[in-house]
Amino acid sequence: MSSNPVEVTRTGASTFTASNGRGGTVEIAAGGMPDAFTPGELLLAAIAGCAQLTGQNLLVRRLGDDAPITARAERTVDDQDPATFESVGVSFEVDLSAITDEAERTKLVEAVRRAIGRHCTVSRSVERGTPITFTLPS
Repeated sequence: MSSNPVEVTRTGASTFTASNGRGGTVEIAAGGMPDAFTPGELLLAAIAGCAQLTGQNLLVRRLGDDAPITARAERTVDDQDPATFESVGVSFEVDLSAITDEAERTKLVEAVRRAIGRHCTVSRSVERGTPITFTLPS
C-alpha cells in the first residue's frame, strides 16, 4: 500500500516507538510521559514540518540559507468530542524585516501560502479527510 511505511511497536505500558525504513525513530506515549510525543502532537508536528519543508525554499532564497524559521502548530479541541481536533493553526516565526519593500514581503508570504496549499501532503490530506482503514488478523 505504501512506498514509505512507518511501523509502531509497543515498548511498554502505553509507550511505543515509531520507525521508518531509513532508521528514523520517535517515541510515542500517553500524555504526560517524558521524552515522548502523543499521537496528537505527532500530527501537529507532521503538519508544521510539512509546511516548513514546503515553504523553506521560498523563504531561504530571499532571506539566506541560515535564516532561522520556526513553524508552530496549535490545535483547538471540539468541546462536543474532545478526541477530535476542531482546527489546527500553523504560524511561522521568521524575520522578514530584511525585505523592506512591503509589496515584495506580501508577495513572498502569499507565495509561501500557495506552495503549502498546493504541495504540503500532510495538511492537504487532513483537510481533505483522507479515508483510513484498519486491518486486524481474524
